[in-house]
Amino acid sequence: MPSPSYILKRLFQMNYKGFFERIKTVSQKSGKNRFHIFCDMVWCGLRYGAGYVDYDVIGFYKLNGKQRKTMLTRGLNNKFVKMLNEKDYWHIFDNKNEFNTTFSKFITRAWIYPISEKKEEAIRFLQNHDIVFAKPNNGQCGKGIEKIKTSEWDLEELYQHLLESKLELLEEPIIQHEEMNRLNSSSVNTIRMVSVMNDKQDVTILATFSRIGNGKVVDNFNSGGMTAKINRETGMIIEEAVDKAGIVYEKHPISGTTIKGFQIPCWQQAREMVIEAAKLSPHVRYVGWDVAITVNGPTLVEGNQFPGHDIYQVAEKMEEGQLGVLPEFEAAINR
Repeated sequence: MPSPSYILKRLFQMNYKGFFERIKTVSQKSGKNRFHIFCDMVWCGLRYGAGYVDYDVIGFYKLNGKQRKTMLTRGLNNKFVKMLNEKDYWHIFDNKNEFNTTFSKFITRAWIYPISEKKEEAIRFLQNHDIVFAKPNNGQCGKGIEKIKTSEWDLEELYQHLLESKLELLEEPIIQHEEMNRLNSSSVNTIRMVSVMNDKQDVTILATFSRIGNGKVVDNFNSGGMTAKINRETGMIIEEAVDKAGIVYEKHPISGTTIKGFQIPCWQQAREMVIEAAKLSPHVRYVGWDVAITVNGPTLVEGNQFPGHDIYQVAEKMEEGQLGVLPEFEAAINR
């Protein structure tokens, strides 16, 4: 059960409009009375640390007590982050420049930061690349990123635009593997690998998911992309994809590629890279790594010291009676 302080904090910070909208949505999905859903939603928040979005996305409304106890909820995810990730070291993951520097061994693309202090180098970088990605140094969920075709700009004007937009980090494009392009070519389709390192510095990869773009330049689940579970050992996608609205995709709506059964290339290399990278972060031990598969093998895109928990247990993809991932998390931490 969540602590009283966590419950009070959630009560004061809750978006009550969103809360009641979710009750309406769940009622439409399940056919259950709204008052019943309200009471059960409150109970799940108190008992399991499940937020009202959890109640809908994870599908608490159709789970029995045994299943509910195994779900990794918002409250429990926060608990793991607090327990495993020392806040004084979050800046390594929040700051894209620090991340690229710390994990430079696994960053295979050219990049420059900060452009405000390196005007001549930045102009030269823009001259040498037909396409660049310009990023805010502390952006999240793919927000604020611009894909820029440099030939369409006067470079001095482009440089000023980047400064005014606070896009201080420039990176050359990731050229993804032709197989990943076949899945979807509108974005780099990253792999989310979630790792946990215990006190003995043993690293466990707990969950692996594909993140597939759907017409946008980013593939993020919270920015219109979709996700599908990958077998942790083989690298094969083992289910249809789903987006945050709960729409299930057997085939990609743009490329037409069948998603379930798709084999991610360079899988073992990607696993080994993440395990090695995790060991460079002894103070941040619960990380969601975003990995791209390039023409030359895997590369790190970014790491998240506060991994989202919603993609692990999306209701539309859970089979009847299926348990959640909480027992695996606890076992990895305590082994």
